[in-house]
Amino acid sequence: VGASIEAAALVKKLFLEIGFFRVLPSDAETHDRVIAYTSQLCHILSSSYVASPTAERHDGYSAGSFRDLTRVARMNPKMWTELAADNKDNLIGELDFLIARLAAFRGALEKGGEGELEKLFAEGNARKEVIEKATREWRKS
Repeated sequence: VGASIEAAALVKKLFLEIGFFRVLPSDAETHDRVIAYTSQLCHILSSSYVASPTAERHDGYSAGSFRDLTRVARMNPKMWTELAADNKDNLIGELDFLIARLAAFRGALEKGGEGELEKLFAEGNARKEVIEKATREWRKS
């Protein structure tokens, strides 16, 4: 806040020179909302996922999915507690959305609705494709 354009450009240049892929200007509100989704929610999801007693029996049954989803369960609990608490409003919103989405999957499974289940998977797949396309286009510019 209050930094000159020149100072911001110098900081951006520094980060790019030390290996950052990109530097995005952001206001605090946008930063906190996106970090709740891209980082803090992932730690909560990973920590919740490994809490299942079935996780102890994964060896020999799992491949990359288990590893990818559980990697961030290894963390500094004190630090992540502070980060989550400081951003609780944004994080609660993301949790509410995720819980509703998981409930939709549960409902489809419970009702034996394979059509609904396939629709939910297809929506996730289509959303991932849109996100990847937008990312590729952004990186070209």
